Amino acid sequence: MGDMYRCVNCQMEIHVTKGCDCDGCEPEFRCCGKPLEKVTEPPANS
Repeated sequence: MGDMYRCVNCQMEIHVTKGCDCDGCEPEFRCCGKPLEKVTEPPANS
């Protein structure tokens, strides 16, 4: 919970605020035809 995922192609981000409670469930996030990368924090604005 609290994990961030980002698309390496378009930089779209998803912030997970509630996890899945289902047994054996592994959520999968995709964008631009590829899995999203798990990131810990959003990029710093310069």
